[in-house]
Amino acid sequence: MNSAELYKKWYKEEHASPDLLDKFIYGIPELHREKMKNADFVSSAGCNATAVILALYPLYKEGIVEKTIVEVKVGSSEAGNTVSDSSHHPIRTNCVRSFMPTHHRHTAEIIQELSLNGEAEIHFSATAIDLVRGILATSHVFLKENIDEKKIWQIYRDAYKDEPFIRIVKEQDGLYRYPEPKILFGTNYCDIGFEKDPDSNRLVVISAIDNLMKGASGQAVQAFNIMHGFDEKTSLEFPGLHPI
Repeated sequence: MNSAELYKKWYKEEHASPDLLDKFIYGIPELHREKMKNADFVSSAGCNATAVILALYPLYKEGIVEKTIVEVKVGSSEAGNTVSDSSHHPIRTNCVRSFMPTHHRHTAEIIQELSLNGEAEIHFSATAIDLVRGILATSHVFLKENIDEKKIWQIYRDAYKDEPFIRIVKEQDGLYRYPEPKILFGTNYCDIGFEKDPDSNRLVVISAIDNLMKGASGQAVQAFNIMHGFDEKTSLEFPGLHPI
């Protein structure tokens, strides 16, 4: 967050060090790589926010979005650093539990980073599922005009063609036609796919990350590499835990 006022709104408490807010660069390299190169401080982005922002940034940059409704499905390792029923697997097994239908604090980061052409209208919900690690974000994007998939492809290619950790996943058949968190376990990739509703201006964008990597430590290492002039991919080229 870059505003103490908005921090209080979303986190329900005063920011401990508002004087430092303008000293930190928001920690998604694909958006702020150039600023990171000369930064003294970089703040790690939220895991849900990372999955959603990377999925939607090219569309908002183009200014073609009216509003977006997002639901993320998340694993237990996102449940915080203290023990609770929410991370206890005998309780969590077979669980599909909506734990934050509205006002999830990561919404603030998403709005902040996607408000490129006026304030972005984002509606965000989060659901816990029987999974240890991983996030699947399904974003229902309502476009300002009817754009075909060829144009959508071009927008994503232009935005991410040189990005080492972004992959566009959209196949005609097979088991993994769209992004799947299981494929990403242990990796720093964000996979993004999409499908245009032929009967409306709705574009469904699906993104997946490992919340412990691209949503946490992996992205922090990526930012560290940029800040210190190392190859951005250093220590981050592990292909994944699946299949073992």
